[in-house]
Amino acid sequence: MPALAGKAEDMSKSYVIEVGDDQAGLIVREEGERDYLFHAALEEYNALEGRRFANAFLAERAAIAHAVSRRRRRAPALGREALAQ
Repeated sequence: MPALAGKAEDMSKSYVIEVGDDQAGLIVREEGERDYLFHAALEEYNALEGRRFANAFLAERAAIAHAVSRRRRRAPALGREALAQ
């Protein structure tokens, strides 16, 4: 059994990062790495692609902050479109 326990420690770890109903991306920590690497699942989160995070909580917070920022930037543009009609 000890050999199996050692193998489990060497495996990579991954987590799905969700923002609301969206699967924003996946973070993966490969064997021997300290940080998790973000892989965007949706185009809207491509800005986070390749960023490194110490843990899943920080990756989730970054994805949420990114989504809020995108909504704020889009909101004024949507308002102008409504006025033009």
